[in-house]
Amino acid sequence: MKIRLKAPAGLTSTGIYGKNGEEMPVGHEMEVKEEPKGWAGRYDILSGGKSEAKSETKTETKAAVTNPAPPPETGYAVKDKGGSWFVITKDGEEVTKSFRKADLEGFEEMSDEDKGAFVDLHKKEA
Repeated sequence: MKIRLKAPAGLTSTGIYGKNGEEMPVGHEMEVKEEPKGWAGRYDILSGGKSEAKSETKTETKAAVTNPAPPPETGYAVKDKGGSWFVITKDGEEVTKSFRKADLEGFEEMSDEDKGAFVDLHKKEA
């Protein structure tokens, strides 16, 4: 992590001393392994700090959210029209008159041939 030393509020020097015993000047930049908590208020993080890691994480995890279109309906299906009325559709298009739920009991278990015959008997009125 890279930091830049600064003077605490109301002071003109950093108050941080190096290995040689001399005070490090305001504006001195240095690499440190981790944030020097004991120097709180005496440095600014330039790179590699927690705030940067958080912003990178946020950027990386942001992704466009899309709702894929439902797969197209194929074959015969029972569709709820609301108000306790149902209709049979083929490939998403209504092909019969409206029914009550009890009238369509067992339709889903019929073979495709039987479903076609049922639809022929109950075609949608033009």
